[in-house]
Amino acid sequence: MAAYHLWKVDRLKLELSKRGAVLRGRKADLIERLEAYDRNKNFRDDVVLLPTPSPLPDWPVGMFGFRQLTLDHRNQLPSLGMSQVEGYFLYRMAVDKQHQSDIQAITKGRLLLESGRVEACSFKAEASDVFLTGTVAAAMKKRISYNYKVRLGPNGEVINTDCECPAGKGPCGTCKHVAAILLVLVQFIETGRLAIQGSCTEQLQTFHKPKKNYQGNNKTNVHQ
Repeated sequence: MAAYHLWKVDRLKLELSKRGAVLRGRKADLIERLEAYDRNKNFRDDVVLLPTPSPLPDWPVGMFGFRQLTLDHRNQLPSLGMSQVEGYFLYRMAVDKQHQSDIQAITKGRLLLESGRVEACSFKAEASDVFLTGTVAAAMKKRISYNYKVRLGPNGEVINTDCECPAGKGPCGTCKHVAAILLVLVQFIETGRLAIQGSCTEQLQTFHKPKKNYQGNNKTNVHQ
């Protein structure tokens, strides 16, 4: 593995651009991203080897108590709206100095939602917060999915987010996969339509895809 810590920032960004990777972040972030691309052969294979993400603050221990999100759970979620999602991404853009990348993530996340790439979502209500975790399929890579984690406050405010993709590291990740699940939740809360592919066991395992496709609304379920 190259001695990236000896490289200057401009060289690190040039190398990342050659691989089509995100260029944002501090030098340490750029080095970590390049090492991830080296480790996973530029994410061209079907199996991704990513380090275990650090736990989010106050995240529940284990998966006990998490349930697969279904149409019956609509009223158990806080009132998350599009303004809150955009506000979260704009705030992170300002605080993290990410320029336009965070807002672009919302557009890309919408494309993931529309193309049915959100695979699974389980949730757990604990105290006044709601915790959600599941998988979103990679946009261009077959048989690769990324595990996400989202923590919502009682009024729908986005508190913490994390994704296993190189751009979504928590505790405030703002990648397109995080955007996709937040948009799914907004749509579900507002219309009752749950745009996830299918079911998954409560013991969520990263990169395991559900066997059934699922689209639904308050009145009908359609199995593909």
